[in-house]
Amino acid sequence: MWRIRVDTAAQSLALEVRDADLLLASFYTLDASAYTVKLLPLPQAKNWWQGLEDAQGGFLFLHGYGDRKMGQHKGINAIAEASGKAVWEVPELAFYGLVPEGVVVYPAATPEATFDVLQLDTGQPNRTGVPQQQAAEEVAQYSHTRYKDAVFPALYLEVEIYFDEVKNFLAVQLNTEAVSGLEYAETDGALVVSYYERAAENTLTNYIAVFDLDGGLLLKEQLADGLSGIGSDTFFIFMHDLYFIRNKTSLEVYRLLA
Repeated sequence: MWRIRVDTAAQSLALEVRDADLLLASFYTLDASAYTVKLLPLPQAKNWWQGLEDAQGGFLFLHGYGDRKMGQHKGINAIAEASGKAVWEVPELAFYGLVPEGVVVYPAATPEATFDVLQLDTGQPNRTGVPQQQAAEEVAQYSHTRYKDAVFPALYLEVEIYFDEVKNFLAVQLNTEAVSGLEYAETDGALVVSYYERAAENTLTNYIAVFDLDGGLLLKEQLADGLSGIGSDTFFIFMHDLYFIRNKTSLEVYRLLA
């Protein structure tokens, strides 16, 4: 599992799965209401040189590469989630973000140029000549609206005061010592923590724990072991469901009951 993006409008997830040994990449959608997964029928020969940018309004937005060695994103390919078919493509533009009117883009060859906004379903311009600062502010503002039904964790490193507060909570509730960093999120009825314990040969083991608001343990699962460092975005919450990836291969979903 390489990348996940939440389509809040369609109440679905877009998934990018990559196999570096076989140089294969596949793209899926997951219906967040029915928990059904669908493989998008895209040509495998081209997929390895594409990646998932985002998903919104029933469309996935894939990028190509201008400079493959540097990983420079170039080109946008819009895929309809329902059919898996390409609906539009702009080879010379690069993806920047999303606003209510559509996709914010810029010329890949001249990133200092002004931005444009393209319609989600057609790729036709809605607005042109948008100053970069204005585009950045609009994308940030729309993110708050888009993700009103989603919760993403805050990352606290070992040197931060909030790390110590959550670490002490875990010590009392689980009799464990969290190290290096942790991720924390809360809902109206639950607290979710992704944390790390020191393991053999100076490696780390990553766990996720869910508590009710009284501190009672509802769930504890191991996400990965043998780690050389900590990660980020190890879980998220969408439509009252907790999503996380176990051992980089298995996407698991738990309902957080109010």
